[in-house]
Amino acid sequence: MAGTDLYPDAPFDPKSERNIFITLTESEIGLSNTITMSKELLEANVFIYLPSKDVTGLIQHNEPILMDVFDYDTKITTTHIIRKDGDKDFKFHGWNTVLQGKHFRTGDTIVFWWDIFHIRLNFKQFMFSFV
Repeated sequence: MAGTDLYPDAPFDPKSERNIFITLTESEIGLSNTITMSKELLEANVFIYLPSKDVTGLIQHNEPILMDVFDYDTKITTTHIIRKDGDKDFKFHGWNTVLQGKHFRTGDTIVFWWDIFHIRLNFKQFMFSFV
């Protein structure tokens, strides 16, 4: 859901230290269903905004959580299932819903940032790959 006049969508702030930059790999484009983010990035930039019960369940007991992901350019929100992938990474399942209509290429950079008012992870394409 896009923002309202009272609570507009949180815009990308290039100066924010909480931005998460992901350079897409071949496995995260095309027909992929997941995108991977490191535990360190999520702990520092996203988990601090989530209920501690959810974070503990995800990290210690491998209990998946749901998270809304908002495409800032198209104003479309999709819900992803976050699961632990080994000791260092988390996979966002449902990434294929974002890829529909997108033409991402290996090497493109996506930036994610937390939207405190809408309790979701916003994203937009930050840099295009020329390879």
